[in-house]
Amino acid sequence: MKNFSCLILICSILISCKRDKYTTWDTNMTAPLVNSELTVEELLQSENVIANEDSSLKIVYSSELFSITTDSFAQLPDTTFELSASLENLELPNDTIEVRITMGEIMRNSDNFIIQALYNLHGSPSPFSASTSIEVSGESFDFSMVELFDELTLDTGVAEVVLSNEMQYDLTNIQFQLGNAPQPGGDLLISDTYSSLAKGSTISETYSLDSGTVILSDLVGQIINLNVSVNLIAGVTIIDTSEYISAKIIVKEIKPSEAIAVWPDQNIIEVTDEVPFASNVTIDFKEATIRGGELYFEIESTINDSIFLTYTIPNLVKDDVDTFSVDVVVPPSTDSSEGNRTTLIKSYPMTGYHFTFNGLGYSTPTLDDDEINKYVTKLTAKIKYTGEKKRISLSDRLYVKAQVRDLLPTHASGFLNNKIVSSGPSVVSFEAFNQIKSGQFDIEDVNFEIEVDNGIGGSAEAEFLEVKGTNFKGEEVLLDFMGNETMEINSAKYQGDIENYRTEHITTTKSLDPNNSNIDDFIENLPKEISYNVNVELNANVPNPGERAIVENDTPPNFIHYLDEVKARLNMEIPLSIVTDSLVLVDTLDFNLNTNNDNEVESGKFKLLVNNGFPFDANTSLYFMDETGLIIDSLWIDQTITRGTVNNSGVVSSPVQSVIEFEISKEQMENIQLASKLYIEAGFHTFDITNPEKEYYKIYSHYSFGVKLVGDFKYQFSN
Repeated sequence: MKNFSCLILICSILISCKRDKYTTWDTNMTAPLVNSELTVEELLQSENVIANEDSSLKIVYSSELFSITTDSFAQLPDTTFELSASLENLELPNDTIEVRITMGEIMRNSDNFIIQALYNLHGSPSPFSASTSIEVSGESFDFSMVELFDELTLDTGVAEVVLSNEMQYDLTNIQFQLGNAPQPGGDLLISDTYSSLAKGSTISETYSLDSGTVILSDLVGQIINLNVSVNLIAGVTIIDTSEYISAKIIVKEIKPSEAIAVWPDQNIIEVTDEVPFASNVTIDFKEATIRGGELYFEIESTINDSIFLTYTIPNLVKDDVDTFSVDVVVPPSTDSSEGNRTTLIKSYPMTGYHFTFNGLGYSTPTLDDDEINKYVTKLTAKIKYTGEKKRISLSDRLYVKAQVRDLLPTHASGFLNNKIVSSGPSVVSFEAFNQIKSGQFDIEDVNFEIEVDNGIGGSAEAEFLEVKGTNFKGEEVLLDFMGNETMEINSAKYQGDIENYRTEHITTTKSLDPNNSNIDDFIENLPKEISYNVNVELNANVPNPGERAIVENDTPPNFIHYLDEVKARLNMEIPLSIVTDSLVLVDTLDFNLNTNNDNEVESGKFKLLVNNGFPFDANTSLYFMDETGLIIDSLWIDQTITRGTVNNSGVVSSPVQSVIEFEISKEQMENIQLASKLYIEAGFHTFDITNPEKEYYKIYSHYSFGVKLVGDFKYQFSN
């Protein structure tokens, strides 16, 4: 197996190279340019490199692969309560009007001379005895309801006529009618005949008024005919002109279809509705606490009066006491004609409320009536008494759209059913090999696992559709799971309100080794990024427990908290025991070739002194770059940097120094003097990577790698 650890180590070495302080020199003197000694302390500055008890090293690396939020599994649906209706009813208050016809009025208007003679004897006994019938006709009286309305068209209504005989004479053949003023001419509302009304008695008749009947505020009541049976006994019958017949008109239960009226307080629309989730909602929700979302109101009214609208969701409560309810005042429309309407749009936040989706079960203390995926709305629209006359009709319409939308749960419970959530295709960085440019190496051993931390209350199954590594050269290796692409993920544990509904996370791992995957090839490709495509199936092979279990169980089948996600990581541990062939590491250092301005470097040499305390040979190239990173010159040779001396235990006992010389021409020197960066490329190898008996070398904490670059220059002095 190719070993990644050594590469990282050598890479870290090059990164840690430091330049000596620059000095001045004279002709024929050697000047140090870069001097660095990589010690174990510097090596261990890498948080990924850890020393074992025997001082050998290992690479420990962890990288996030993917994460899936709870909103991907449990999205609360938008729901809409929509009402477009004319008014259910309109009501006007009952009203009573009473008139009286006295005996004196009857006597004055009578053609009977006997009756006329008695008119002036009020309070005196009759001077004679007589028995006669007096016919009375043409008596009329006005009723005014102008303080209540100007005009109304009935939907339904009742008028009650009460006649009381407060005289000492019996009445017969009473013909009565009631109609709109003027009479004659106005529409008749009531016309009836009562055969008799004994003295001291009362009769009452109730009349249903026809739908569509128009009633004006000014009414006229008429006695078309009335017979008074007068029996006089001389000296006994006392003449009383104040005796009267009472006619009482009671207008009640008036529900107009249209009226210009002073309207009393009344509810014009009352609706209680159970709102279910849409049929395509695949989640069975029991309850949820809301961290975001709103009630969106859109209201249109053609009613020529202010509408006081109350919308309540009794299933939505804050702090166990505050039921969600909003009050909206809809301004009056100018008139009821088409196109003339008032439009009002409002929204109300629902953050902090707890939603119990138990439908009508909210009103009962037990769980017997509880449902799932339902809630109740109550809408009341009312008009209030203002003392002003307004035209309102049953054809007026009120449109209400109440939308619960964009809900985000803090926590929720129920059964999330079988749901597949995809993560990817996506790419994540893999930084373990960032300093390795190219090459081959063989890892003796590697421990690699996919770790899933599950904060969702539900088991799941992950299917790795594709995991692919790409190195710096663009070469790709597809991770082969050898037919075992799935991973079972255990459910988080329910903690309820003890932990504010946060869940107890459960970690599941899937180990990869050469027996169940091609993980060695995958790692030895030195990936700099990993692309993946994963499906996570919640409740895979888990049946729906049914509504009663969802409602009644103390521990819900599924539960989520928005802070508790599903996260997957790639964990890798590689002992630094490797064989390498042309493993190329790179590093970039600051560089500044200081010279005396009065002198000019004509030519010279660079010497690269390397004390190699690692068990690998190497070769190197140097590239000089300007401030923009552009390479302006280079030095390279094939000379080998010899590995350290290795004892019989495979441990470096002493470093070996290699000296590499570079001849620098005057033209090259002029270029190098412009450089501000030194780019070093080193290739390490053991030259036995294909040998089946190749030897793996461990890397120990006492290994070091010294690098010194010096210059030996020839100067031309100025006059």
